[in-house]
Amino acid sequence: MSQPAGAPNALIHAQSPYLQQHAHNPVAWVEWSGAAFAEARRRDVPVLVSIGYSTCHWCHVMAHECFEDAETAALMNALFVNIKVDREEHPEVDEIYMDAVQALTGHGGWPLNAVVDHDGRPFFAGTYFPREQWRSLVQQLSDVWQRDRPRVHATAQRLTDHLLLMAESTGDQAALPGDVWERLDASLERTWDGADPGFSGRPKFPPSQLLEVLVRRAGDGAAQDGRRMGEAVLEAMQDAGIHDRVGGGFHRYSVEETWRVPHFEKMLYDNAQLIGDYAVAGALLGRADFTRTATNAADYLLRDMRVYDDGGAFVGYASAEDADDPGGEGSFYAWSPDQLRAALPADAAEALIAAWDVAPGVAHRGPSGHMEPVTSHIPQPRRAALAELAPGGDAQALRASWERWLPTLREARSSRPRPGRDDKVLTDLNGLALRAFALLARHTGEARFVAAARELAEVLSRRVTAAGLVRMPGRPAFVTDYGHLLMGLTDAYGLLGDPGLVALAERVAAEAIERLAAPDGGFYTTPAGRGDLIRRSREHTDNAYPSGLHGLAVGFGRLFALTGDERWRVAQDGILTVQAPIVAQAPTACATLLLAWLERTSTMTVVVAGQGEATDALLATARASTRAGLQVVPVAGHEGLPWSILDGRRELSAPEALVCIGDACLLPARTPDELRERLASA
Repeated sequence: MSQPAGAPNALIHAQSPYLQQHAHNPVAWVEWSGAAFAEARRRDVPVLVSIGYSTCHWCHVMAHECFEDAETAALMNALFVNIKVDREEHPEVDEIYMDAVQALTGHGGWPLNAVVDHDGRPFFAGTYFPREQWRSLVQQLSDVWQRDRPRVHATAQRLTDHLLLMAESTGDQAALPGDVWERLDASLERTWDGADPGFSGRPKFPPSQLLEVLVRRAGDGAAQDGRRMGEAVLEAMQDAGIHDRVGGGFHRYSVEETWRVPHFEKMLYDNAQLIGDYAVAGALLGRADFTRTATNAADYLLRDMRVYDDGGAFVGYASAEDADDPGGEGSFYAWSPDQLRAALPADAAEALIAAWDVAPGVAHRGPSGHMEPVTSHIPQPRRAALAELAPGGDAQALRASWERWLPTLREARSSRPRPGRDDKVLTDLNGLALRAFALLARHTGEARFVAAARELAEVLSRRVTAAGLVRMPGRPAFVTDYGHLLMGLTDAYGLLGDPGLVALAERVAAEAIERLAAPDGGFYTTPAGRGDLIRRSREHTDNAYPSGLHGLAVGFGRLFALTGDERWRVAQDGILTVQAPIVAQAPTACATLLLAWLERTSTMTVVVAGQGEATDALLATARASTRAGLQVVPVAGHEGLPWSILDGRRELSAPEALVCIGDACLLPARTPDELRERLASA
C-alpha cells in the first residue's frame, strides 16, 4: 500500500488528538479495526500496531525520525499494514501489547510498537527505535514473515499463551493477609530513599495512591513512620522541579533522584490524585503549605484544563499537556535569573533567585538531538536550604511569601509558546478529578471547589447512557472508567450530600458487575464478546493511576457503608479475596485496595438531622474530618431511602449529629465543638 505524496492518510478523520498528529505522515496509517486485519490477510503481510498518546515525548521523537521520513514510510507501507492506536482511547488494546513488550524485553513504555499476525498475536514488540535501526528491523521482520512462517506462528503462539496465562486468576485465594500492614511497612523500608524522599531510584515517580494510605493510616510505631515518610515525600516533591509552582500542578516524573529535573508532561491523572493527597495531608498534619499546593493545582485545572464543546458548553477536563514546546522540552516552565529579574521587582527577583536555587545556564542538544531542559533554570527550593534563607528559620513563612508573585510570573510566562494540550475528556480521568475537587472542598470549604465538584458530577452523569457507561463518545467503558467514576461519585456525595449521586453510583456499580465480573470474584477490564482482542484482560495492580479493580473495591465498600445493601459487601469481598495473593507479594502495588481495606476497617457514619444554619455547621464539621471511611448522611432529602443507617432516624428534625459505628451511636452532638469531641472519642 502506498501513501500519495502530500495527501493526508486515513487518520485525518480520527477524533483522537494523537492520531490527528499522525494524519499527515507519509505512513499509510489506519485506525484499529477488523478491516485493517482483513487487509493484512488479503496482502499476506504482518500488522504493525504502534501505540502512544499525544503528550508522549519519545512518541514525538520517533515520529519525527521515522514516521515523517518518506523513505522509512515507503518501507513500512510496502511491508506492513500500519495501525496507529491512542492508548488512552483504546486501553484494552494497549494493555495486551504492553504486557507483550514487558514479557519480551523486561521493560515497557511508549511509543509501543508490536508486530502481530492476522489474528492480532504478537511475535515482536519494542518501544522507541531510531531511524536506521527501525528500517533494519522492519526489513528483518518482513523477511522472517515471508521465509519462516512456522517460526512466526510458534513465537506468536508461545507469547499469546503467556498473555492468556497472565489474565487468569491470581492463584490460590484466601482472605487478605492478617499482617498486611506489616508487609507494607517492610516493603516501604526496602525501597525508601531518605536522602531524597521517595521510593526507589531513577526515574522517580509520585507514589500518588500510596501517599493517601500513608497519611491516613492511624496508629503508633510503623504507622507513624509511614506517615512521616508520606509527609517527607509530599514536602520533597512540593519543593522541587517536578512541581510547577508558578502555574500549579505537577509534572509526570523526575528523571533523577532529587525530583529536580522532570519529564515535563502534566497529566490530569497525576494532578487529580496529588490534589487529594495534599488536601488530606494538609488538613491531617496541619500543613498550610500542603493545602496551598493542593489549591494551586486545582486552580490550574480550573484555569488551564477545562474543555468546551463547539457550543461553548463545559464537557470536562483535558487529559494532559505536552512535555514539548517550540523552545525545547521544559522551556515553558524554566526561569533563568534574567527572566526572573525582568518579571519582578529587583528585591523580589533576587530573593527568588536565591530561594529557588536558580543559576545561569546554557541550552544544549541531548543525545537524541532535541533541546534538553536547562537544569539550573528549573526552580528547586528544596536545594536552597529554606530554613537558612527564611527570616527566623521559618520555612513555612518563606513559602507563603512566594504566593504574591505567582500571578505576576504566570502573566510573564503566558507570552511563551505553550505546550500542546490533549483535549480528550475521558471518564476515568475525570472521575479522579471529581474526587480531587470533592476532597479539597471538604477540607478547605472553598466555594469554587464545591461548585467545580457539583458541575463535574453533572457532566459525568451524562456519560451513564441508556446503552451503558461510555469512556468517551463512541467508546465503551473500560474497568478504570467504572472504578474511578465510582470513587469520584461517592466522594462527591460525601461533600454534597445529594442522594442522586449514590443512586448513580449504584447504577454504575451494578453495570460493572453485570458486564465485567469474573467467576472467581475478580473483574475483567472489558466486557465479553470482543472478537478483535486476543484475550480478555485483568488488572492486578495500581499503576500511574488506581487500578479500576481496586477503585471498584473502594466504591463497593462505600456503597455498603451508606446503604447497607449486602450485594456491595459481597462484591467487595470477592475483590479482596481474589487479590489477596497479589497484596501479600506486592502491597505497595495495591495501595488503592489498601485504602478500601483501611476504610472498611475504620468505617464510621455521621447522621446529621435538621435543616438550616445549625445543621449546615454540623455537616461542615463532619465533612472536614480526615478519618478514613467516614460517611456523612444528612437526614433531610433522604427520608424515603431504604438505607439501614437511617432506620429509626428518619423522623429526627432538630439539628443534631449522631456518630455511629455499626449499630452503636454516641450521644447526639448539637454543636460543632460537641461533634468534634464525639469524633475524637470514637
